[in-house]
Formats: sequence, C-alpha cells, structure tokens
Amino acid sequence: MSKDLRSYLQTLELIPGEVMKVKEEVDPIHEITGLVVELERKKRYPVLYFEHVKGYDIPVVTNVLATRERMAIALNTTREKLSDTILEMEKNLLKPRHVSSGPVKDIILTEDDVNLYSLPILTHFEQDVGPYITAGNMVAKNPDTRIRDLSFKRLQLKGKDKLGTSFHSRRYMWHFQKRAEEQGNPLEIAIIIGVHPTTSLSSQWRGPMSVDDYEVAGGLMNEPLEIVKCETVDLEVPANAEIVLEGEVLPNVREPEGPFGESSGYASDASTNHVVKIKAITHRENPIYQDITPGFQAEHKLIPVVMTEPHLREFLLQKVPTVKAVSYTESAPSRYHCYISMKKMFKGQPRQVIFAALAWDKRTKLVVVVDDDIDVYNEREVLWAIATRMQPDEDIFIIPKGQGNLLDPSSFIRGGISGKMGIDATKPLEGWTAERLTIPKETSDKIKEKFGL
Repeated sequence: MSKDLRSYLQTLELIPGEVMKVKEEVDPIHEITGLVVELERKKRYPVLYFEHVKGYDIPVVTNVLATRERMAIALNTTREKLSDTILEMEKNLLKPRHVSSGPVKDIILTEDDVNLYSLPILTHFEQDVGPYITAGNMVAKNPDTRIRDLSFKRLQLKGKDKLGTSFHSRRYMWHFQKRAEEQGNPLEIAIIIGVHPTTSLSSQWRGPMSVDDYEVAGGLMNEPLEIVKCETVDLEVPANAEIVLEGEVLPNVREPEGPFGESSGYASDASTNHVVKIKAITHRENPIYQDITPGFQAEHKLIPVVMTEPHLREFLLQKVPTVKAVSYTESAPSRYHCYISMKKMFKGQPRQVIFAALAWDKRTKLVVVVDDDIDVYNEREVLWAIATRMQPDEDIFIIPKGQGNLLDPSSFIRGGISGKMGIDATKPLEGWTAERLTIPKETSDKIKEKFGL
C-alpha cells in the first residue's frame, strides 16, 4: 500500500517530542493558529494534532512539515543531505499506479449532499476575510496536453459548494484556467487534503510543464503513487488521501477573494478572484483534516523553500562550479533573502553568483554570498560573516527597479517593482590573516560522546 499521511504520522509518533496531541477542545477560529504562533515564539515546531475541534467530529493536524528534519524523514534521508536527495529522487520519475478504489472512496457525497461546512476549515488570522483551506493540493490537467499539474492554492470558504481562489503566482494552473476559459470551458480540478509529504513537496517542483507532477511524487516517494479516478471530473487523485473535493473553476466568473494572511506576514487581497464550484466530496472513514498555518509561519514558508533551493544550487553550479550550498533563510518570507556559500577562486566571483541568483528568482530581494566554511543554514554564522568579512562601502551594492513579488507590500505599492541588494561577505583572496577559532575534531567528537550531544 502506498505511503500516506497516517503512516507518516505514525513514524513521527515514535520520535519523542515530534507530535503534540491536543485533547482539549479548541475553537477553529484563531485558536489553532494562535497555538502555532505561540509555540514558534518559543522556537518549538511540533506536529499539532487536535482531537476535538469545536463544532466538528473531524480532527485537525497542522505543522506537519514545519522543519527540515521532518522533511528529511519523509524522504528517508538526513537534514544535511536533503537538497542532494531531492535532486536525485526527482530524476527517478515513476508513473502513478491506477487502482480501482481506495480509502478516499470510503464516503462519496454528490449533489445536495455536498457540504463544505461539514469540514473544520479554519479561520487563521483576524485580518482574514473568513475560513480558508490552506493545505489543499489542487490538481488539474493541461487543456491541450492533458498532463497533470499539482499546486497549493489558497481557498476561501464561500458557500456549501463554493470556494474562492487566486492564481496570482501566474504559474501553470493560471495558464490552464486561461486556456480553458478561452475555449469557453470550466477548468476541472480536484482539491486533495491530507497526503504523504512527498505529494505536497511534488506540488512545489519547478520543472517543465511537460512532466506530470504525480510522476515526481512517485520519485520522491520511491514507489508509484496509487491514484483513483474521480467521480464527477476527468481527473485522478491519490487513493490514500484523507479528503478530496471535486469541482471546476468557472469561466468568466470573478468574485472578491481575500484578504488572506500570506507568507509576507501581512494580509493580502492581491487576487485573481476566481470561483470554484464543488461537485463532489469523497473522504476516508473518520478522515483527518490537514491544515497549513499560513502567514509568516514556519511550515507555510518552508515547503516551497526546500523544493526550490536544490534547483537554484544546480543552476548556480553551471555558472560557478565552486558553489557549495544555498539557503533561503527562514527569518524572511519565502525566497526573499538568499544565503549562498562558495569557495571563492577569483575576484568578482561572488558578484557573479549574486547576479545569477537574483535573475533566477524574481522574489529574491537580498543575496548574501559567504565562504564555504560558513553554514548557510545557520543564520548566526551568516550574520557573523557579514559583521567580520564585509565592508559596506565596498561589498554592498544595489540594483534599482527590478521585478518584485506582489505579495511583498513594499513592492505592491510600487506596481510590482523592487530594488535588489547583494552582499559579498567573503574574505579577500589576498592579505587576510585572521584565523577562525576552532576546537580539534577529536575533542569535539569526545565531548559529543561524553555528554550525549
């Protein structure tokens, strides 16, 4: 049987402190998000499993992928090897396996039985216009090639069978809907809630439109994704998903959607204002509702980052073979600030890397390049390098009026324009005599063993 959300949670429960089960009743309005926010302030990121959500008999799980360590567990690797593992597994595309049925077909609701209000859809922030589905992986087929694309979409609850959504990223799903609309057709979609992390991660894959995202999910899972046909639309969904909403994006229909708490940490009403009509709900017996806490919270920022870093590093290695590691820092919104380590061989090389990184991702506003002895996943080390290896009058430069990200309010008010900044925090090739303080490796190993560190 394919891996699923439940098998993954069972694995995590064997690790002390990874899963926090909340038995007290919680309100779906603000309380669940409030707990996530308060725990993050204390630098705690457990999976939160809420057994009793006020007004519902369906449990809610959130924070599933809030740490790199948990993503590594899902991919059967280590935190240190996560980027390399993703690149390797993505090359091993596996076609999905069609099955006649699966747990997601335990309950099938159509027509008048469709009722989105039966699901514990959360209201996260007081600035949000209302409840939002946040962990919904939307799948659709290219109207011309019939190849599937999978991506997260914010989904506002608008009625018992109606959702609002936005395609503001202008990626594949936006093109699919536009093409279907030009043909006078709705875009058939399914919204998948509650899946194994590899399916969620495959939705963030940055490969060509010609590759089926279900094949990427199979590669990340290291086994074919089992899929089953939908009831009312010409699509397939993971057979072991918790909940599936089948429907269509209506052509030539727009309604206000938002504001919604985006990863910038601000409420955003930037939206394409599309409308989704739900035609069927299928789910497992006693389903689990999966949520991703939106806004400036760890899981919301980390999922797209982890799947983007390996591809940026691969791109940069084609330009500068001595690039070592890439990290989109978690102290900024997703992909706004980027740290890159490298072994500098020539003067000007760090600037070449900075220019390449800024060109590769329009979201990025700041790129810092450091030497290869700096751990770019440890922001304390990066800031130390900036403090001790950089001179502002020589090593900082600004690029004015580049393309920005509309979810960044400072870019939005300038019509999508954003300045860019590069910082070369590498040591000079000549004349540097300062020696970094170290502990002998044998002593470090001895200390770790002696004190169980």
